[in-house]
Amino acid sequence: MAALFGDIRFYIYFIYGVSFLAMAVLVIAGITRATSYTLVSSFWLLAAFGLTHGITEIVDWTRFIEQTLGDPANVGLLYTSKIFLIFSFVLLLQFGINVLTYKNSQSKSPRAIPTILVVVYLAALYFFKISDIRQAGLIARYSFGFVGSALSAISLIPLINTMKPLGNKKLNRGLIILAVGLAAYAICGGLIVSPIFGVPIQLFRAICAFSIAVASVSILEIFKVNQ
Repeated sequence: MAALFGDIRFYIYFIYGVSFLAMAVLVIAGITRATSYTLVSSFWLLAAFGLTHGITEIVDWTRFIEQTLGDPANVGLLYTSKIFLIFSFVLLLQFGINVLTYKNSQSKSPRAIPTILVVVYLAALYFFKISDIRQAGLIARYSFGFVGSALSAISLIPLINTMKPLGNKKLNRGLIILAVGLAAYAICGGLIVSPIFGVPIQLFRAICAFSIAVASVSILEIFKVNQ
């Protein structure tokens, strides 16, 4: 037990997961006060991403505890973790595309891209006979994870410019922090899987998650804006 509490990863996994769950709760709280459905429909996806990704990390935290205590590997928890991971990244990609197209939400073609890519992804797993759920999760991280995070960050730039004339500094600052947090997560969560200078990559991901959660407090103002 001492080895468990003495390992920094025990705290990192927990903070990582809770930060995303907190983000989901904050965004949902803003959605319930919404006066503009146009943007709310997109931000539901951000909340869903935070929820599913938070569950992923809490499950990984549980797996880490079992591993450290010497318990047998739980295959059910492994599959739960990776399935939620893949699903969360698809939701994030959908969020980025929906924000980019929120002013033209009637056009369904661009918003169907994540669904099409999921079909391609599953077909590729079948064609190349990839049955290892860890490898499937890693492929999803490099593809859906990186592209979804990067696109979500980019999609916020025109939204920031749209909101800037309102003069709400708190809102603008929150959107900027959110964009930077997502951009950083594209690198730390979508590309890098190994420690950096001996520091677990999960620590950097936890910092990104925390910044996204903090930014979510400020972007609640976005739901009071009539579009």
